[in-house]
Amino acid sequence: MKIDAVGCAKLLSEWDNIRIICHRDPDGDTIGSAMALFEALSLMGKRAIVTCSTPWPDTLKFIVRDMPEEFEPEHLVAVDVAAPKMILDPPEARPHVDLCIYHHATNPLYAENTFLVDYGSAGEAMYEVINALGVDFTPTMATALFTAMSSDTGGFRYSSVTSQTMRVAADLIDKGADFNGVRVALFESKTRGQIQVESLALANANYYADGRIAVISVTIPMLEAAGIDESELEGLASKTIEIAGVDIGITLKERDNGSIRVSVRSTEAADSAAICREFEGGGHVRASGCRIFDTIQNAERRLVEVCLKQLEQEKV
Repeated sequence: MKIDAVGCAKLLSEWDNIRIICHRDPDGDTIGSAMALFEALSLMGKRAIVTCSTPWPDTLKFIVRDMPEEFEPEHLVAVDVAAPKMILDPPEARPHVDLCIYHHATNPLYAENTFLVDYGSAGEAMYEVINALGVDFTPTMATALFTAMSSDTGGFRYSSVTSQTMRVAADLIDKGADFNGVRVALFESKTRGQIQVESLALANANYYADGRIAVISVTIPMLEAAGIDESELEGLASKTIEIAGVDIGITLKERDNGSIRVSVRSTEAADSAAICREFEGGGHVRASGCRIFDTIQNAERRLVEVCLKQLEQEKV
């Protein structure tokens, strides 16, 4: 059932012993939104905890709050989780979700209750929920949500940004968000290892369709040689679309579990979400993702085939 922010606040006000779930391979949007909700519920005197099936990226630990000891939850709230498969594998281990707070139309409404809005980030949606709860924002809550919004909008550069997005961001700054610290952490601070891998990946990009499609790859040996984790390369995907003439930029990251983490970015000439839906993924029209269990070479071939078809449809 779809509900609004007020409906979310009503449920959360009635509940206690709440587990807030982030999606696997968490980014700034799911972590920031979840941490802000965790603090809001804690201020209301409720017992809450935030969990994720994969570790927090080192680059985002500045917004991760200390959690209480584990407890048996009565209610599960998924934040920025597109589908149950983004919580746990295998399918039989995936829990029943009481409430989902999400911001893409591709959500299949898997939760019992869903607050679904077409915003640039889950952080923007969470801002409405916390306001509806009547909780006063603390600087740490404001910083967490500012991180969420900055992360999922590419530093407020993507086409999903609206005038409302900017008004919310401004209000979070007024409420004490450390926007300078967020900017540096997300976009202006890189280790030598990150620079090494990014440079190598971009230098070895493959181009298709007369340069309209660019594919860059990050392999496990590249990460091991640089001494970093692939979670430290969140900003790499946007680099592909900065290349002149590229309409579809694909970033492939090899995982040690046999999967390839895929990020797709596009101009107005293509639909990133439609490309990723072919592989059970989704996201924004201009920025989406999916996961493919295959070799990195086969994943590239399969993705390029889908991209070529979409560019052909554009001509029709």
